[in-house]
Amino acid sequence: MPKLVLLIQGKPANEFPLSGGTVTIGRAADNAVQIPDDSVSSHHAELVAEGDSYVLRDIGSTNGTKVNNEQLPPGEPRKLVGGEVMKFGSIECRYDSEGKRPSSKPLPPVKAGVDLKTTATRPSTIFQNVSPFKKKVDKSSRVIQSIILVLAVGALGCFLFLLWKFLQQH
Repeated sequence: MPKLVLLIQGKPANEFPLSGGTVTIGRAADNAVQIPDDSVSSHHAELVAEGDSYVLRDIGSTNGTKVNNEQLPPGEPRKLVGGEVMKFGSIECRYDSEGKRPSSKPLPPVKAGVDLKTTATRPSTIFQNVSPFKKKVDKSSRVIQSIILVLAVGALGCFLFLLWKFLQQH
């Protein structure tokens, strides 16, 4: 049975089995899949069963819907493939189905009934580097930048000296 898996910081937090028909997604309580996060619109998107798969459609959300980091134009249907990651506002979900691509490692156990208000965190800055690895500093580029800076200051100094000499003669 296909399902929508809510991801928090890339890890499964909650599952929503999809049993056919139309499944609405949004912040409001009348949605089949309720995601209580401010970045999710009250009525954000919908999943519509088509054969053995589902089609995703953004229904005019404020912060948009993405599939595999590609923006989904509002109202445009997008057929989903198992394993694809969707983003509703800032909340990620994965579409799992029987026909999904095999995973190289098993998924961790799913916790049921996770409260997003206490577990979801927003990054302190939008462009925060969350990599566990330190950024490698290319020392050769710093040396080249320093040489260019010294040459530019020297050229400016020569120009100003010549200008001063010229103005003294006239």
